Amino acid sequence: MAHSLYFIGGGNMVTAIIAAVRRKADQYPVDHIYVEEISQARIDALKADYGVEAATPESVPDVDIVLIGVRPQDDVAGVAASVAKRFDPARTTVVSIVAGYTIDKLEDSLGKDFRLVRIIPNTLTTVDYGYSGAALNAKASRDDVDDFLNTFGKVLYVEERLIDVITGFYPPNIVYHFIDAYVDAGVLAGLPRDIARAIALDTLIGGTEFLKQRDVLPQVLLNINNSPGGVGITQAYTLNKTGFAAAIQSAVLAAVERTTALGANAK
Repeated sequence: MAHSLYFIGGGNMVTAIIAAVRRKADQYPVDHIYVEEISQARIDALKADYGVEAATPESVPDVDIVLIGVRPQDDVAGVAASVAKRFDPARTTVVSIVAGYTIDKLEDSLGKDFRLVRIIPNTLTTVDYGYSGAALNAKASRDDVDDFLNTFGKVLYVEERLIDVITGFYPPNIVYHFIDAYVDAGVLAGLPRDIARAIALDTLIGGTEFLKQRDVLPQVLLNINNSPGGVGITQAYTLNKTGFAAAIQSAVLAAVERTTALGANAK
C-alpha cells in the first residue's frame, strides 16, 4: 500500500529525508509528498528534483504522516496548533525533527490525541548511515513509523531524555575535523595532500571496519598495537599529553548542551 506524506518546512534535512524516501520507493512506496515551505525557490527545486506537491497552511490532504521540519527559533507551537486543526489524529501520525523541542511542548499545542514521534535525523542518512534517536508519546508505537523512519538511516528507539544526548553526540562534523587535522598532519610530515587524504580516509574506514569485525572495544586493539617503546605507544603518549581525548569529550558535551539550549529557547 502506498503512503502519503506531508512536510512542513523544506530545508536541508527535510530534503535529505525526501531524497531517501524516493530512493527507497521499493520498500516504502509513496503516492504523494506534499511540502509546505515559505521559499518558492525551495519548492521549485523540490518539485524538479523529487516531484513533490506544493502545499500551504490551508492545505488539508489525507496523509499518513505529517513531519514538522521547521527550525527551533520558528513558531513551532503555531505550527503544531495548525496541524491539530487540519489533520485527523485517527489517520495521521505526527513526526517532529525540531531540535530540542520536547514531546510535552508539542502536545501543549498539538493535543494528546495524536500519535507523536520525536526524532532528530542524522545527516549521514544520504549515504544510508547515521543512527537517529526516536522517542514515542503515549499514543504512538513503532509500527506507526518504523517503515518510514528506516528509509533514512538507522533508528534507535530511546527514552526522550536521551534524544538531546544522541543529537549532540552523532554529528559527523567531529569526524570531518579529525580527518582535516589528520590530512594536515600528513602534509606537515611531508606527504602531498592528495596522498595524505587517500591514506587518511582509507585508514579511518579500514580501522572502523576492522573494529566492527572484531567486535571489541578500541582499547583492545590499542593494547595490541602499542608495543613497548614503539610507534603506537609514542603516538598515544603524545595525544594524551596534548589533551586529545578531553578535547573530543568537551566538544561532544558542548554540542549536547547547545542542542538542549535550542529547545529551551524555542517558541
